[in-house]
Amino acid sequence: MFAYSKIMQALAVGGGTVTVIQRFLASGTWTAPTGVTSVDYLVVAGGAGGGNTGGAANGAGGAGGFRTGTSFSVTAGTDYTITVGGGGSAGANGSNSVFSTITSAGGGAGSGSGTGSSGGSGGGSYGYPNGTNPGGSGNIPNTTPAQGSNGGIGLSDNVNYTNSGGGGGASATGGAAT
Repeated sequence: MFAYSKIMQALAVGGGTVTVIQRFLASGTWTAPTGVTSVDYLVVAGGAGGGNTGGAANGAGGAGGFRTGTSFSVTAGTDYTITVGGGGSAGANGSNSVFSTITSAGGGAGSGSGTGSSGGSGGGSYGYPNGTNPGGSGNIPNTTPAQGSNGGIGLSDNVNYTNSGGGGGASATGGAAT
């Protein structure tokens, strides 16, 4: 379910006697029901596409940002914005996902020519032409706790330059090329 970059939200209703879990598959609004004063949330952004240089070993795309929290204050009868971010095509970042004021950043695209892009989780890099290129930065913009990790390092001997880094994930840096 998380791989599809969807937003889920858990609602605790009235004294803990009933729990409702609501999943959003499309952007829109959510209206806080009567009696609900706070919610728990999980917001996952769209993952990025891998690098886009035909025929070469490109860096992998980073995962979408992953944010979760409890006791987020809401007001009954109020509409809250829901944006469901989509995945990126080749060479493109993923799209942000939003619940109210909580934004998870789309993953950073993998690189086909150097450093991976930054995002919720960074994209993997492509080793050529510098021999070693860093992966894209994760947790951009900065959140606490972190919404994602850095992309992996790409390596090259500047002749075959086929070793690229993995995309960052929610809790781990992308794999480095060897």
